[in-house]
Amino acid sequence: MYFYLRFSPSDQVKLVISVSKKISKKAVVRNTVKRRVRAVMRSLVKNLKPGIYMIVAKPGADKIKGKELEDEIFRLIRSIRN
Repeated sequence: MYFYLRFSPSDQVKLVISVSKKISKKAVVRNTVKRRVRAVMRSLVKNLKPGIYMIVAKPGADKIKGKELEDEIFRLIRSIRN
């Protein structure tokens, strides 16, 4: 698991992505992780129930591949729905 998801009910969908310096000291790498997560979430936003989604990256999140990233985010979102 490379990400942790917290959900809080709200009247609209909001996304918070946190990537700390534990992931990488370089801002370029941290911003890349944020952009990749944002891109996956953009495709899901129509199907999400209203609320605040806080995604926190864990160490190793900068090395995850595209399909694996999608699967991880889908799994986290599915756990919220149930």
